[in-house]
Amino acid sequence: MPSLSPSSLRVVVRGSGSIGQRHARVFRQEGADVSLWPVRDRGLPPGTVDDATGARLLDDASGPAALRDTLVVVATDTARHVSDALQALDAGARTVLVEKPVAPTAADAAALTDHPRSGDVWVAAPLRAHEAFRHLHRLVGRLDDGGSAHVWSQSWLPDWRPDRDYRESYSARPGEGGVLRDLVHEIDYATVLFGPPTLLGAGVSTTGPLDIEADQAASLLWTAGSFDVAARLDYVTRPTTRGVVVRSPDGVLEWDVVRATIRHTTADGDVTEQAFDHDLDRDIVMGTQARAALELRPWAPAPVRIPRGAPANLAEGVAAVRLCDEARALSTSRADAAASASDHPEKNS
Repeated sequence: MPSLSPSSLRVVVRGSGSIGQRHARVFRQEGADVSLWPVRDRGLPPGTVDDATGARLLDDASGPAALRDTLVVVATDTARHVSDALQALDAGARTVLVEKPVAPTAADAAALTDHPRSGDVWVAAPLRAHEAFRHLHRLVGRLDDGGSAHVWSQSWLPDWRPDRDYRESYSARPGEGGVLRDLVHEIDYATVLFGPPTLLGAGVSTTGPLDIEADQAASLLWTAGSFDVAARLDYVTRPTTRGVVVRSPDGVLEWDVVRATIRHTTADGDVTEQAFDHDLDRDIVMGTQARAALELRPWAPAPVRIPRGAPANLAEGVAAVRLCDEARALSTSRADAAASASDHPEKNS
C-alpha cells in the first residue's frame, strides 16, 4: 500500500479551538506543512503565523482553495462536522479527519456516508493510539472463550476546562454534547476489542448535580460476539477514573487509562503489570494518530490500521454514534413506559 511521509502532505485544520490548536501543533511536530483556518475570522492576512501553534493562518477567502490535495482536520462544533467534511471532500482534499463524534446522530451523518468519497474519511479515536490499548487488543485476541467486560469513563465536567464555564461549552448542549457523544471513545474502542454490539439495555440521565440539559450519565449493556459488555459514562464523578476490566476463563485483563497500565491476572492467579508512560503525554498519543492518518488510508484493512493506532474510519465512527442513538431511544421508551404505568396503576393491579 503506498504511503506518504508526513512532510509530503499538507494539512489544513478547520477550527482553532483547543482541540484544533492541538491538532495543528501535533501535525507540525510530525513534520507536516500545516495551515489553520479558524471559524471566526481573526482579521489577519492569510499567511500570518499563529502564535499558539506556529501554523499559517487562512481566512474565509483563502481557506476553500487551500483544501485541495491536503489532509483536512475538521475540529469545529459537532453540529457542523458533516458540512465541513463535505466541503473538504468536494474541494479535493486527499483525506479528512473529523473530530468525534462524527455527527450529533447517525442520521445526521447520512450525507457524508452517501458521498462517493466517504471512504476517504477518518474519525478521531485517540484511545486507539494508546500503546496500552494496542497491547490490550493483542491480549484480548488470545482469549478463546469470551467473557465479560466493564468499560467506564467517569469524571467531573467542570474540571475539563477550568478556565471556562462548563455550562457554556458544547458538552452542555443537548443537541451536540452529553456523555454519550463526548465519551463515544469508550464505545468505539470496546467495539474494536469485542466486536459489533447488540444493545440490551440503557439508562440515560439528564438529572444530577450539573446545571445542563445534556445527558450527565449513561449506563449501557450489550452483547458483542462471545462477550457481555457493561459501560458507565458520566460527568459527575471525582476523581477521574477511566478504564476497562475483561474477565474470562483465561484470567483478568485491566486497563487503567488514567495510570496508563495494563494488569494481567492469569487463570492461575499470577499477576503482571506493565506501564506505558508515553500514553500519559497527550501530544505523543495524538502524534501516533496523526502519523497513521497521514501514512495510511481509511479503507486499509483493520489488521493494518489497528496496530498503527490509526483513527476510526467513517463506518466505524457512525456505528459508535448509532449505538448512542439506540441507547437514548431505549432509555426514553422505558422511561415513558414507566411514567405511563404510574399514571395508570389500575393496569398493573
